[in-house]
Amino acid sequence: MLKNDKSVGLSGDFEIVIGRGKGSAIRLTAEEVPHIAKKHAILKRVRDRLFIQDLGSDVGTILDSRRLPKKMWEEIVQKTIGYNEIKLGETPIGINAQLFRGRPRVGIETTALYYRIFDKLICNGAYIRAKPGTMTAIMGPAGCGKSTLLDLVNGYRTPTSGKVFVIQDKEPINVHQDYAKVREWLGYLPQDDVMIPELTVYQSLNYCLRLQFIGLAAAIREHIIRQTCRHLGFDDSRRLNKFLNTVIGSSESGIRGLSGGERKRANLAHELIAMPLILLLDEPTSGLSSVDADKIVRLLQKLTRLDQLTTIATIHQPSRDTFERFDTLLLMNHGGTVAYYGPSQEATHYFEQVTGISSGKRNPAEYLLEILDNPYYNQKVTESFEGANQFQFITPRRQ
Repeated sequence: MLKNDKSVGLSGDFEIVIGRGKGSAIRLTAEEVPHIAKKHAILKRVRDRLFIQDLGSDVGTILDSRRLPKKMWEEIVQKTIGYNEIKLGETPIGINAQLFRGRPRVGIETTALYYRIFDKLICNGAYIRAKPGTMTAIMGPAGCGKSTLLDLVNGYRTPTSGKVFVIQDKEPINVHQDYAKVREWLGYLPQDDVMIPELTVYQSLNYCLRLQFIGLAAAIREHIIRQTCRHLGFDDSRRLNKFLNTVIGSSESGIRGLSGGERKRANLAHELIAMPLILLLDEPTSGLSSVDADKIVRLLQKLTRLDQLTTIATIHQPSRDTFERFDTLLLMNHGGTVAYYGPSQEATHYFEQVTGISSGKRNPAEYLLEILDNPYYNQKVTESFEGANQFQFITPRRQ
């Protein structure tokens, strides 16, 4: 087992040598690993990704029965159970599981947030409490302040009153007071993309990586770009290469490029390659068919679980399948108030109890928004939530 020594911290990036020489941060003897070189391999962590490179050893470094090319970076991938098998020559070695996580997971917690523009209150007491590994949907009628709430959470806007905290190891960090501390943890996908239309997807992603990780080896950048796009559904090599080599394009520039679904994936890839811990998305499915929208949300769900991200997305009127992929629903009302905040699966039952109107076989999102469009029932659900459940989740019903 390769355990941490003084030069291998549990947090932060590192690059360390494995071998039998005195200069190796992780020293192994010839008894432990026969024919080990003085400098056998390099272990490198970039945020939450772990890479290994063989330094030209005689017996080689083996990853899943495949001998690595000399002086080429390869990623050690953590799986649901365990990780890639690693050998130095014929000797299997283990990796401390903590080495795969360069940063503790973080969540978001706010007080009641208020945001006023002149005499108009855009956000009126809405709040969020989201944990790692969960997906939260912010839904509500047009103009209710969904995007504004997301801007308050990501630090783009400062609330008139209220506070936003990133929670790391149970310690709150104020987003607006200590933005520099949390900046790299926050990934934000706006409704309108800001990609350069003349570049290919690969050129654009590579440019972003070079800006964020100065000095990162080209081979690692290549791997991160390709692996990120594979996570977004481009499993087939031909499709992946075509996607990466396609010019981004735009209707404004007159350059024909990516399709609507591909643009959404390209936008998402630009955020994911930076390896955020909190992913904030403003209408990530707008303009897509219900099939493509569900594909995007399904991919987000997979990544959220796999990397234990805290994912929060505004969404207009999702299909039933898309709606049910979210763990939590924050339903905002006209005027920036909260009509419901709790498990997505419990929302329709809660509204049925309060209003006496059955949802039947309707799409849950359509049913909820129809209730809010009725002034009488709108007032009932708002008063019920504010009176009985202010500043907490709706308690799920017992089975």
